[in-house]
Amino acid sequence: MLVIELKFPSGKYHATPWGRHVNEGVPEWPPSPYRIVRAIFDTWKRKIPESPREMVEPLLEALSSEPPVFKLPDAGVTHTRAYLNSNKKDPSQQQLIFDAFATLDRNTPILCGWPGVTLSPEEAQTLDGIIKLLNFLGRSESWVKARVLPDKGANDIVWNCLPGQSAESGTEVETVPIACLIPPDEYKAHPVTVGEPGKMVPIPWFKAITWSSKDVNNAHLSIPPAMRIIDYARSRHCFELPYVAGEHKKPSEVDGIIYALEGPVLPSVTMSLDIAERFRVKAMGIHKKIIGSPEKVSPRFSGKNPDGSPMTGHRHIYIFPADLNRDGWLDHLIVFCREPFDQLELLALDRISSLWQSGGRPDIRLIPVAMGKAENLFKPSRKFSSVTPFVPPRHYRRGRGNYLEWLFDQLLLEATNHLLPVPSKVEPLKRLELPGRQFRWIEFRRARKEAQIRPGYGFDLEFDDEVQGPFALGYASHFGLGLFLPEDI
Repeated sequence: MLVIELKFPSGKYHATPWGRHVNEGVPEWPPSPYRIVRAIFDTWKRKIPESPREMVEPLLEALSSEPPVFKLPDAGVTHTRAYLNSNKKDPSQQQLIFDAFATLDRNTPILCGWPGVTLSPEEAQTLDGIIKLLNFLGRSESWVKARVLPDKGANDIVWNCLPGQSAESGTEVETVPIACLIPPDEYKAHPVTVGEPGKMVPIPWFKAITWSSKDVNNAHLSIPPAMRIIDYARSRHCFELPYVAGEHKKPSEVDGIIYALEGPVLPSVTMSLDIAERFRVKAMGIHKKIIGSPEKVSPRFSGKNPDGSPMTGHRHIYIFPADLNRDGWLDHLIVFCREPFDQLELLALDRISSLWQSGGRPDIRLIPVAMGKAENLFKPSRKFSSVTPFVPPRHYRRGRGNYLEWLFDQLLLEATNHLLPVPSKVEPLKRLELPGRQFRWIEFRRARKEAQIRPGYGFDLEFDDEVQGPFALGYASHFGLGLFLPEDI
């Protein structure tokens, strides 16, 4: 059995999976066999071109003969952000680029194994000599130290990322597509051909593995000629590093985060309450794993004091799913708190990368696009409009006067409770009006769990002075009901 060891001295592996955009924030994990073989080819050509092809080609064919198995170490995932010049006259017009990467212990290797491959001592020595010259894998800052491991002990390795397996619902594994190479024999039976009609020429396998993106585009192909995508099964928790004792709950300067929601099917604005609840549950679950105890879950996430009593003063997080482009589908999620998050709370929020959807719809991907002081994330405004129904926190009873006046009083009381000034003008809205669409307030989910469903209402609010927004008022305001967005957001 052939086993290759990969160590990353910087503790980072930078690479984007095939078929994904860099700004999706998804790192390649495990390293794809397609990338590994091409890196070996590149190292051979650049550093020891005097080595004859007859020695190297059989090695690359052996590495391509079957998809390898992996032993992946504990890892995390994070990203950096770069604002690149867009070649515009206005220097402030910059393009935001994400660089997502996996983080791992610099002394703990990734092991790649080919169970059906056995090399002679001379072939193993040749391959070891090439890959020891490999200085990066993926992006250039992804430094690597590679070597061929001796056969002894290979059968005792516990592999935790295997090819050709599909994850079943409810299991602890997930399926991820990985770029692999087509075995030479399979490729020769159905080679890719290029050229003019009537003069089509097959591309040899050894040349096909070197094709660049430009070659693929020029040939009008959607995938390189020697590549195939194979599903691998890996742990659903592969990016959840264990909590390290002694990590301090040091306050940060961050009390607000904006996520972009991405996916082929985004949820309707009427499902704001559902999305907010799922986000809170996931935040609590991840924080529980980080901290190592369900009793120590952050009160800012749970909304409860250590003794189990409800927090007062609106000191727990607000979760606002929002339709910022006003097309009727939720495209962002805003999270903020009146107190800055500590480092472990930020770590939990950073690890929320997706949310489940009901009805068989695909998961929603969450990509952080802005974080910092909540007051700096949005401009203040004097005019705000309802985008989700305001549900009065109290019930109306006979003897409380005119219903509309009572409703206005509830709205003004809630504004005061949320530390807002009293609006100078309040106008009812019959429905949520969007370009080409409209939603009645009755269409929104307006009750949590088994709570009684109450009526909801919309309003236009105007203040004498500018007010920081967005904000939410009324029942379930921490879950996006009663959400008011600035008029010029």
